[in-house]
Amino acid sequence: MERDELKSIIENVLLAADQPVHIGEVQKLFLNTAEKNDLQSILDELKEEYQSRNLQILEVADGYQLCTRHEFNDWIRKFLKLDRSSRLSQPSLDALSIIAYKQPLTRQELDDIRGVDSSGVIKTLLDKKVIAPAGRKKVAGRPIMYRTTQKFLEYFGLKDLSDLPTLEDLKEELEGDDPHLQAQIEFATGESRPSESEVIEDEEDISPA
Repeated sequence: MERDELKSIIENVLLAADQPVHIGEVQKLFLNTAEKNDLQSILDELKEEYQSRNLQILEVADGYQLCTRHEFNDWIRKFLKLDRSSRLSQPSLDALSIIAYKQPLTRQELDDIRGVDSSGVIKTLLDKKVIAPAGRKKVAGRPIMYRTTQKFLEYFGLKDLSDLPTLEDLKEELEGDDPHLQAQIEFATGESRPSESEVIEDEEDISPA
């Protein structure tokens, strides 16, 4: 199969897909007819070409996705009749940020950091599928731990968790701003993630909270 034909097929697959397309999925599509390196080269080439178009190809959740551009969000939201109820609330975003940086962690640990009960926001985040159970912590009561999901990466357009801004990046952006706001991001420091011995990975043993 000629490269131009491969490229056209991949471009149309990206358009039709409703979630990020992984290189492994593309490779299966062209099984025995194209090399992985050639397919990767085509994806990178398409991504480069779309930088000058009205749509864009982003690396999201370890895959590639054909997306609209940020500057057209208001028009798209208006056309689709989306309102603010489709967005995460600020408390949910705050809790999700903490989970992203400190994962996996329990609801009690999240409560301790936020200073308020997090039952409601955890339910919201579970319903949105941006967090999921991550086993039980091997302590008294064996509380459920939570982690972010692939949907979280898609929601925020992140290739993987390494794309999250570091604490240093956040502090630079907040330099000279409200000290209270700076204090709110201190959750990214301090206690490290639990060791594997502290977590029971058998998710089949997890019952709804």
